[in-house]
Amino acid sequence: MIEILILAFVAGFVLFRLYSTLGKRTGSERPAEPTPAPAQGHMPREQAQTPLTQPAPTGPAGEGLMAILRADPNFDVGHFVAGSKAAYEMIVSAFAKGDRDTLRGLLTPRVFDSYAAAIERRAQTNEAVPELVRLKSAEIAEAELQGDTARVIVKFEAELAEGAHGIRDARERWTFERNVRSGDPNWLLSRVQAA
Repeated sequence: MIEILILAFVAGFVLFRLYSTLGKRTGSERPAEPTPAPAQGHMPREQAQTPLTQPAPTGPAGEGLMAILRADPNFDVGHFVAGSKAAYEMIVSAFAKGDRDTLRGLLTPRVFDSYAAAIERRAQTNEAVPELVRLKSAEIAEAELQGDTARVIVKFEAELAEGAHGIRDARERWTFERNVRSGDPNWLLSRVQAA
């Protein structure tokens, strides 16, 4: 009985100390690291926030990215690239699973019809299903603003497993687009080309 009382006293003391110090700043805390914005929706979704201060885009896509930034001040190149990587993984995974519902929210209608037909053909012929092993890189190759439509081409390099065929390197250029005047911040995959 005495041992139980001693244990209860020790537990109470420890809990009291935790409670009295929890949340107090001691001055030795590490500064909070910025956390990446969670992906919203299905594809690189631009955050409804003030864009991060970012340097003017340069390189072959620089002029097009600047045009998009002028038309949509909330566009952030870093968030876009992170979102495009997430979209690549989601689209490849949904295609491998035959998940048309997920694909519908990520693709333009024309590309969706093409993917749906490929899924149907694969089901009838038992073709190997490509599965993502590793996304090696993603970089913006081109960008443009035509009227209200922004288009950004991202060059992806990945390793895909295709059943008995083993692992192959995939180099593709994916075109994402969105209407910069639309309240919908989602970008949709509008074209896929071999790089």
